[in-house]
Amino acid sequence: MKNQNQTMEKVKTVLVTGGAGFIGSTIVKRLLNSGDIVHVLDDLSTGSLENLPKHPNLYFHHGSIMNKQFVESLKEIEFDMLFHLASIVGMRLATKYHKLVYDTCTVGTSNILDTFKGVPAVLFSSSAVYGTDNKHAVSESQQVSYDQLLKYDANDPGYACGKWAMEQIGIKESESGRKVLILRPFNVVGQRQVGTYGMVVPTFVNNAINGKPLTVFDDGFQVRSFSEINTFVECIFRLLPCEEAWTSGKNIINIGSKNGSSINDLAFIVLEETQSESPIKYCFYEEFFPNHKDVVYRVPDTSYGETYFGNIEWPSLRTIVMNIVQSKTVHAVN
Repeated sequence: MKNQNQTMEKVKTVLVTGGAGFIGSTIVKRLLNSGDIVHVLDDLSTGSLENLPKHPNLYFHHGSIMNKQFVESLKEIEFDMLFHLASIVGMRLATKYHKLVYDTCTVGTSNILDTFKGVPAVLFSSSAVYGTDNKHAVSESQQVSYDQLLKYDANDPGYACGKWAMEQIGIKESESGRKVLILRPFNVVGQRQVGTYGMVVPTFVNNAINGKPLTVFDDGFQVRSFSEINTFVECIFRLLPCEEAWTSGKNIINIGSKNGSSINDLAFIVLEETQSESPIKYCFYEEFFPNHKDVVYRVPDTSYGETYFGNIEWPSLRTIVMNIVQSKTVHAVN
């Protein structure tokens, strides 16, 4: 683990776009616990105010990053850092609204970065930029193929192309001297995540608890990295003080568990932990997402990031599922 430069250790006032979402709200809570003043910008299209705590240092701004005038209404606030998570989330939306997804990644990101010029920015990209055809763990040094991005988006620029374009916006800012950190998350999961927009873990857990079938696409041998939310956020906050990680050309970083599990593995674990008799139903991916192909293997090579945030012990998939099931049981009782 490399030595950390402490110049960015203390953040006073922070903007979090998409801060009412699953990942964003976890980051917000971490910042508030550190004593920071946090401003959340969210249109609540997929996020929820219930994800945010009531706190004297938390300010909520209801609006869209696509509305430049609205974004500029916050211009007078002197932010020390911004976390940019606002995006269209989940395969159900990403495969349906390609243009909106792409524009949110590009126009929305430009609106934020142009309005708050020079403010250090953490941009949340996606493992989708690695495309669909990988068979081994992917590293940041792997060349990104635009053909693969288009294949992911069914030849209509959407989520993968948009996230890649967002990275290019961030890279350009970084090359001009701005501090920019570009993160590529891998299947971040945990308590409070909802399955409404296609997230597989909460969908399986909810269906199992309610005796509904667990729908597995194709043969179920697709492999994923399931990365527990609090461990994911811990990696981010270990990165922030590392000056070198913000350096242009070194500032794209994978974050996620190195342990891959198949969707079949997930289904069996969920059934065991919920003690459910729900059946597993196999369906073709394209029945649900026409013209789109499922990713066969998506696990990160995190060796580069570990030079900054150290060797992380990620919770196992079973531990993650067990904690989610337990939290739902407690909530039901209360």
